[in-house]
Amino acid sequence: MSFAFGVGLGDRLRAVASVPSLWAAACAGLLVALFARRQRAAATIAALVAVACFGALRVGVDEPFPEALLSRASVLRSLSGVVASYPDIRSDRVSFTFRPDALPANVEVYVHLSNPADGACYGLVHRGDHVRVSGTVRLPEPFEGFDYPTYLARHGVFATMSADADEGLIVESPGRASLLGWGDRVRQAILRRLADALGSEIASMAQSLLFGDRTALPEEIESAFSRTGLLHLLAVSGLHLGILLGGIWWALRRLGLRPRWTYPMVGCVVLLALWIVGPRVSLVRAGLLFGFLGLGSVLADCGVILRRSIDPLNALAAAAIVLLAVRPGALFEAGFQLTVSATAAILIAFSPPLSWGERISTWSCGRPRLDRPMRATLGLLAVAAAAQAGAGPIIAWHFSSIHPWAILANVIVVPLAAMALWSGFLGLLLVAAPWGTLAVIPFEWMLRALRWTVERLAMLPGSAIPIPRGLALWMGVVVAFAFGVAIYVRGSASSPGEGSLTSYSTSIVLDPSADDGR
Repeated sequence: MSFAFGVGLGDRLRAVASVPSLWAAACAGLLVALFARRQRAAATIAALVAVACFGALRVGVDEPFPEALLSRASVLRSLSGVVASYPDIRSDRVSFTFRPDALPANVEVYVHLSNPADGACYGLVHRGDHVRVSGTVRLPEPFEGFDYPTYLARHGVFATMSADADEGLIVESPGRASLLGWGDRVRQAILRRLADALGSEIASMAQSLLFGDRTALPEEIESAFSRTGLLHLLAVSGLHLGILLGGIWWALRRLGLRPRWTYPMVGCVVLLALWIVGPRVSLVRAGLLFGFLGLGSVLADCGVILRRSIDPLNALAAAAIVLLAVRPGALFEAGFQLTVSATAAILIAFSPPLSWGERISTWSCGRPRLDRPMRATLGLLAVAAAAQAGAGPIIAWHFSSIHPWAILANVIVVPLAAMALWSGFLGLLLVAAPWGTLAVIPFEWMLRALRWTVERLAMLPGSAIPIPRGLALWMGVVVAFAFGVAIYVRGSASSPGEGSLTSYSTSIVLDPSADDGR
């Protein structure tokens, strides 16, 4: 939080902030924290001030675009450079971030097909390709209350460019030496296979669900997901990664592998997903969170640290710091805020002293026949409620709306989305076979069922209620107050130091896959 505060302050005071003074304040804070360790409160405050100063300094590294560059935008006609992102693909257009050779900033390029045909956009251009683009360059403008120029500037993009695929795009040399370039080639080959097997409309849902690319998604389908508060299902995130890794983890643990071997094997799957899908913020956050937790578990399994010392919130904070250190502008984007706030709310709800998971298990264990289905239903309801509590104020702030049916919609749709994802994963493994068209039929059925369910939920009265943007601040205060009161009440109900040990012992009893003595 301190690092994020420094990033935000540095962004707001970029024009007046003095870099030498920030360095002096950061160094002074570190010295006080080092030499005042006996005065714990003073040392903690000094350390947090130093971290905030480093956050502000990180923003100062990114210089604003020079005026001479902005004034040249209207006269630019042809540029050579490198494709710097995984292209977003739709039936009539391909868009990507372009890094020109002769300019100090990036350009967002939109390549339009004059005669769109099925599959024509796949393989048109890949990440890492060196291309020449000819077209019209414009400075971005705000639209519908969205500050588009600032959004692009935080991605290092100063202008947009429209080009024709037939005459305005020439691939001078393919980027085959790039690891990410090969990942993009695999991704586009998979998308082409899915488009051939599923048809354009269902393939666009598959592209959104499996790869987080909503570019080709029809507006009516995206609107239905948005109205029900289920748009997160179409952005590859921790939910998608958790569904994939949960099944793999279960299978490996059933084979008797210990965490010191299971985590590295599952980690390879995480890297494979990042390689193919691309470095999207929500997926990178989930991957980093898994990496930090996996490192702690392996160290605990090797006897280096105690398992109860692993704190998921610390892992989430470390993942957020890494993301902000690499790209500080992510702090102001809805995607980063939603993924961090929703994950934090879930971790707080299921960690001591609240421990919703243990309370659900205790409450349902007296009903043998209904134990598992009741625990699964209540657990899914609790996760949906916690995620909505964390994400609700962010959604209200950015989109000026609330979704009263979001918790119910998640309870109904998330299991269906999980089945769709697993049928999609299995279909991807078999789609290259001669009978691959048959392999994706279950995936097609799941996608059609998912679409039908979401569209019916979107028809419910009050599925999306517009609200004033300022109400989002009050929602955030209420959520923080409710969590604070719950933590205080639960924490005071147990003696000091008892909560963590009790929850640790209970988790051993409730986890049938845990090894003896661990």
